[in-house]
Amino acid sequence: MRHIVVRPESCTGCRLCQLTCSAQNFKLNTHKAARIGIVPRFPEGYFEIHLCNQCGACQSVCPVEAISVDANGAYVIDESTCIDCGACVDGCPQQAIFRSPASPHPYMCNLCGACVANCAAQALRWGEDQ
Repeated sequence: MRHIVVRPESCTGCRLCQLTCSAQNFKLNTHKAARIGIVPRFPEGYFEIHLCNQCGACQSVCPVEAISVDANGAYVIDESTCIDCGACVDGCPQQAIFRSPASPHPYMCNLCGACVANCAAQALRWGEDQ
């Protein structure tokens, strides 16, 4: 299955991945609507990258089966079925399901690749499970 490989040791915290994600998916110029989370950890001096690794934990905790796998192999939330209970947000081991005023329901990475294409530090790249 295709997924995005995260290399947090390469992340500079520029948030370009978040800006391009928000622009691609919500047509917004803000990092706050991104499907990827960048959390600065100081004084330790590194950045945590919260991004869906396609593990499927969210699907198993959704009480209304609103989460499925799309044609790209990405887990997606069916907004017409989602009851906005937050079980997927709480159940995500990567802390990679987000809420924002940009969307009435939780959302996660849809594997659009905007973040990979625009990460100058190469902290994000495509990977395949064997």
